[in-house]
Amino acid sequence: MKLFDTGKEKHRLEALEMVGANIMIADASLNITYMNAALRALLSEAEDDLRKELPGFSADKLVGRNIDSFHKNPDHQRKMLAELKKPHKANIRIGSRTFDLAVTPLESAGKLNGFVVEWADAAERLANLDYRALLDAVGKVQATIEFQPDGTIITANDNFLNALGYRHDEIVGKHHRMFVDAAYAGSGEYVQFWRELNEGKAQVAEFCRIGKGGKEVHINASYNPIFDENGRVSKVVKFATDVTGRVVAVNEIGAGLQRLAEGDLEQRIREPFIPSLDSLRLDFNHSIERLEEAMRNVGENAATIKGASDEIRSAADDLSRRTEQQAASVEETAAAVEEVTASVKESAGRADEAGSLVTRTKASAEKSGTVVKQAIVAMEAIEQSSQKIGNIIGMIDEIAFQTNLLALNAGVEAARAGDAGKGFAVVAQEVRELAQRSANAAKEIKGLIDASAQQVKTGSDLVGETGKALETIVVEVQDVNANVMAIVEAVKEQSITLQEINQAIGEVDKGTQQNAAMVEESTAASHSLASEATSLADLLRQFKLSGANTAASKRPASVSGAKPAELQRRVAKSFATQGNAAVKQDDWEEF
Repeated sequence: MKLFDTGKEKHRLEALEMVGANIMIADASLNITYMNAALRALLSEAEDDLRKELPGFSADKLVGRNIDSFHKNPDHQRKMLAELKKPHKANIRIGSRTFDLAVTPLESAGKLNGFVVEWADAAERLANLDYRALLDAVGKVQATIEFQPDGTIITANDNFLNALGYRHDEIVGKHHRMFVDAAYAGSGEYVQFWRELNEGKAQVAEFCRIGKGGKEVHINASYNPIFDENGRVSKVVKFATDVTGRVVAVNEIGAGLQRLAEGDLEQRIREPFIPSLDSLRLDFNHSIERLEEAMRNVGENAATIKGASDEIRSAADDLSRRTEQQAASVEETAAAVEEVTASVKESAGRADEAGSLVTRTKASAEKSGTVVKQAIVAMEAIEQSSQKIGNIIGMIDEIAFQTNLLALNAGVEAARAGDAGKGFAVVAQEVRELAQRSANAAKEIKGLIDASAQQVKTGSDLVGETGKALETIVVEVQDVNANVMAIVEAVKEQSITLQEINQAIGEVDKGTQQNAAMVEESTAASHSLASEATSLADLLRQFKLSGANTAASKRPASVSGAKPAELQRRVAKSFATQGNAAVKQDDWEEF
């Protein structure tokens, strides 16, 4: 069945095309029979988002389709619409889109003919709801105040009024400059502050403001320009958090640290901080107590170290002197041993040469002994030859004697012969003279040979004695050679031993020199230690230490055993930025 069949009703449909409302008409069977241009434009704009959940969705093809395609549980919607007797408002979610629906049943003569559905994009409405919920949540935890663009106060919440100590009627209509000191209110910086806000630039920082009675209030705030539909700043809204307690705590801690830097360990922060930061004060006091106790112990240890370092320095000085003396003695000993080693080495060389000389002498003596033996044999042969020559000379003498007798006999016979024998007598005379001379010569030769034989015998005796002496010399040279060789070996061994001793003493000298250097370094270190102990004592005198309180007796129970890491964690926790509470979104019933 068609709706609006008459010409008058068609004119109404034409009028619906001109309105800004998003209109849809469906018959009693929930088939879509009409959509005006505004709704088609709305659904066409949302078409891409709707297709994520309704893949076949098309704004141009909705007319003629059933509205069941919009619902997960069509029976639920059909039952609701069948019982609908008056206009009903609901919303429908499709994908990321939410639409507000106003459903009006069309009845004629008590019969349901269809429905008129007005659609609206719920995004703006939901955004406004979220904005209002967000403002309400922020107003519960933060101080808020609103200004006109010129700085005139419009309103403020209780958090702001309580923070600065004013009533609402004491500030409305007044200018923002009532919250700042006069010098800043009259400065160009303040004028620039409001000029930038009117230009739409938000101001975010930590500010010092003056409350009622002149008290200083520190706030962490943001001044936020609010724009109208024409983009002009219509007002300024400030959101602020009172951080006076934190600032006071930070200033106190800073002052305490400054005094600590100056060496004051007697200080304590007595005035409690805000509850969230008071543990920081207690931890600071506890840290000062622990530091004071540690410095007192350091002072005692420094005094002990100084006394010990003085003793070490004195002992090191003595040790250094003794080590220097020992090093000098070892050095002199090394030099002396080196000279002895050189002398022994030279003696070893000469002993070696003497051994070679004795060896050569032994060989020469042995050779001389052999020559003497040969000389003895030769002398014996000469003696025998002399005896033979003496025998020959005796024979010659006998021949001369016989010749002389024959010559004498010949002379006698020649004398008997008279003149005939004169010539023969002359010859016999000449032969007798020759025989005489031969006999004389033989006597002389025999005398010489006898003398020579006597001399040869004497020489032979001397050569024999020389041979015996040489034999004795050879034996003694052999003994000397054995002794010299033993001396050479001993000197060589002494030379090697002295070289080893020299090397060992060199190592000892080197070690002693190193020890001397180490002792010198130790002495310098002991002097440095004593100097450092004195410097430490001087440094400790820069700290003011109380004479009565102790960390054990006055340590706050709430921070007992707190360590630096725990102190750092508490500081981080105390200064953590407080965010706004999340706004819980209302659950919408799906239509």
